Amino acid sequence: MAPDFIESIEARIIKRKENAMSKEFIEILKAIFAITVPCIMELIKSKIVPAIKRRAYERVDEKVDNLIEDLAQNASKIKDEENEIKKEAYIEGTKLGLETIRKIAEKLNKAADEIEKVL
Repeated sequence: MAPDFIESIEARIIKRKENAMSKEFIEILKAIFAITVPCIMELIKSKIVPAIKRRAYERVDEKVDNLIEDLAQNASKIKDEENEIKKEAYIEGTKLGLETIRKIAEKLNKAADEIEKVL
């Protein structure tokens, strides 16, 4: 039994040393994070967030520009079209596009209002 008792004591000593090392390691990590986290946060705020906003705006802007361009083409075709059936189709397509733009704008405004409430 004596060897088991000694092994148990040794295991406890090793565990205490490991706990002390773990605590020391945690304190070192805390010091590192205290220095680096503010720098990382500043980097995120100054570089990453604006880049994400810019990219999101560019994607939405591109889609909206394409939609507006399509509607403008339809509108110009209405004026020049002599075939009444095609003219009516362009008119209906343009009306649908205008309705779509208004719905998108309404949805975006609602989303902005909801998100703004959180801020």
